Amino acid sequence: MALNPYFQQGTTNEQNLVQDLINEQLRMYGIDVYYIPRKYVTQNTVIKEVIQSTFDDAYPLEAYVKSEVYEGAGILLSKFGVQQQDDITIIISRERWETYIEPLITNEANIKLATRPKGGDLIYFPLDDRLYEIKFFEYALSLIHI
Repeated sequence: MALNPYFQQGTTNEQNLVQDLINEQLRMYGIDVYYIPRKYVTQNTVIKEVIQSTFDDAYPLEAYVKSEVYEGAGILLSKFGVQQQDDITIIISRERWETYIEPLITNEANIKLATRPKGGDLIYFPLDDRLYEIKFFEYALSLIHI
């Protein structure tokens, strides 16, 4: 079986085509969410603990929900009260992040990292009126675990 002679396997134009197809898929099958970056107001310098944060801005972004149902431990009753331990995985476009969100938050004060989403930032789902905290971000695939 031979490779397709019409594709060069990795040229810039082919990579742009694949990225455009990914962006189109996200717009067709994804949902609108809002990315809310965490701004550090007060931080303990010894143990790097964040004492006070603000969430002032929200940026619309399209995302694909990878998990069909909420995963995780569900609702737990602990000595601290009722805790909701649901988590989901969403996929965002790296190109959309780099061209839309990163330029908006690069020069913002008190934002530690603008090149990717980070733990502690929030994602708001307006469809079901829920707010999630980002726990982990996988840069290779642009997966956000919240």
